[in-house]
Amino acid sequence: MRTNWDLLIENHFARKGNTKETLTLEVLLESVREVMGEETSYLLADPSKKILKEAAGNELSWSSIPDIPISEIGWSAMQTRDGIEVPSAERAQLEQFLSRIGEGQDLPEKLAELTSFYNMDASLVNELKSGKLNENIAKAISYLVFFKTLTQILTHFNASSAGFSFESFLAVLLGGKQIATNSQTIADLTDANDIPISLKLYKEKKLEVGGSFTDLALDLAKDGWDNTMQYICVTKNLSKGDPMKQEGSLDWYRFNFNIDNVFNILARSSKGSEKNILLPLPFLESGGENIKGLPEKAASWPHDEELETQFLEFLEAEIKNTPEASFMVDGSALFTTEEIRQALDWAKDDKLFLRTNKIPGSEERPSPRGRKKLKIHAVRNKLMDPEGRFAPYSSELQPLISAANNKLILRHKSSEQKKARQITVNEMYFYGGVTDRERVEISRKFYEDADFELKKKCLMVSHGYITTGHFKLTQGMIQGIVDLAQPTPGQVLPEGQNGVMIGSLEIGVTNVMSVLREISSILNENIFEIFNNLKLLTTNIQGYFAGGLEETEKAKTAIIAAENIETKTAELAGVTSSKTLVPGVGGTRAQAGGRYKVTE
Repeated sequence: MRTNWDLLIENHFARKGNTKETLTLEVLLESVREVMGEETSYLLADPSKKILKEAAGNELSWSSIPDIPISEIGWSAMQTRDGIEVPSAERAQLEQFLSRIGEGQDLPEKLAELTSFYNMDASLVNELKSGKLNENIAKAISYLVFFKTLTQILTHFNASSAGFSFESFLAVLLGGKQIATNSQTIADLTDANDIPISLKLYKEKKLEVGGSFTDLALDLAKDGWDNTMQYICVTKNLSKGDPMKQEGSLDWYRFNFNIDNVFNILARSSKGSEKNILLPLPFLESGGENIKGLPEKAASWPHDEELETQFLEFLEAEIKNTPEASFMVDGSALFTTEEIRQALDWAKDDKLFLRTNKIPGSEERPSPRGRKKLKIHAVRNKLMDPEGRFAPYSSELQPLISAANNKLILRHKSSEQKKARQITVNEMYFYGGVTDRERVEISRKFYEDADFELKKKCLMVSHGYITTGHFKLTQGMIQGIVDLAQPTPGQVLPEGQNGVMIGSLEIGVTNVMSVLREISSILNENIFEIFNNLKLLTTNIQGYFAGGLEETEKAKTAIIAAENIETKTAELAGVTSSKTLVPGVGGTRAQAGGRYKVTE
């Protein structure tokens, strides 16, 4: 049943002093949602959000551009029990905007269209000025939402959160979806055509394409993915300081690893990385027939969550073996190992452990879990947390926790069997009589001459696959990827692409505001009347309730703003409204020349 907002207000005014109040902020906001309908429900997603700057008259500001809540989990789609994807509210909102950018086109074309908008090219300006008003406004707003949301992702979050949110953002732009972690693939997302994509976001001059050679080899062996893995690499060059003042550019690169070019590229990759493609001597000498004596693939290092489970098993045993401890009652502890796990955050907090060494030839530091001892004071600090229940027992628990961690290290310590295996690997892959560089070229040439099925076999017996190695390409290598992929590049660049660099975008609040100034004459007063009335509505509702329901003028102004929202939304949607626009509220009078003033 629809809420008669006007009647509620009038009834309230008629019975001042009545303590049985039925008019609440929730009732008013529900009424606004009904007036606006589902098409604009995103505008009230957070009605209590602090407005960055109050709009005075018909001013356009950063806050005039709709906000999409940046939620890492919220943007990934959920599934029903039948496997049907249900997008989150945030993702649905973002899809509604980004679907208008380069509709049906590939990423380079989308970037070119965004650049054209940013530069206010004459052809685009003419396009936005002609045709249907509501469609042009929707398209222009979509561009602004893109730039604003991307700016917020890259300037308001740390590197890890920004990277994950950027994956979500790009998946929506490309009409695809993110791939869950631990899915045994190097891909981060897929596009609308189910093309797998590995996404890299780095600072300018720090770009690195790398990762598990095992995952890359398995992906390239997948016929369902056309034996190809696409990489989209983005470098950011942003100023430092206040996120609201940061500005800069993003350079976009794209290329394909495929079953034809992978050995060519990695043969010219970073020091140590090129050894991933080495093939065993018996395999080379037999034309790919003999794999006798080849060591089995080394087990991958367990994930942190798996190691945590093993650690907790050791800890539970340690606790049971100390029945005399003060926290033991009738042979049982006063708490569970799960409660200890939550207190320690063992799987996520690296500060609990002694520092690990970098992987040779890389800036990467492996997880310390299963490798390094715990810091005694760090463990005690966690246990002494006043909000926890372990403080009285910290002196007894800390040695048990350290003992469990040490036993985990022993479980994964190199054994004599592993040492013997390494000797076999060295003999088969690092045979004598030639240099490392020559061995790499021998393997690369063998792979180049191999047929499709033998190439797959090569991937599965390569040194990088057998030893779970990692590969690495620097920014300079990526920029020269076409040359690295020779002489059998396959489709190293996706269809229709002439170079590895596919675009460059300017971002930042200042940069977006300059675009808003340019487009203020195109985004006519209609849409911003709606936004300004929304601000007026929420501000006056909050002021009315904060004033103890006494300031009736604010309530009346809120009612007029709501009616204006309905009227202007109906105009843009081409439907009939029962309300008449009330002048003088929410910026309904245009500035001279029909333009809006832009504020920052």
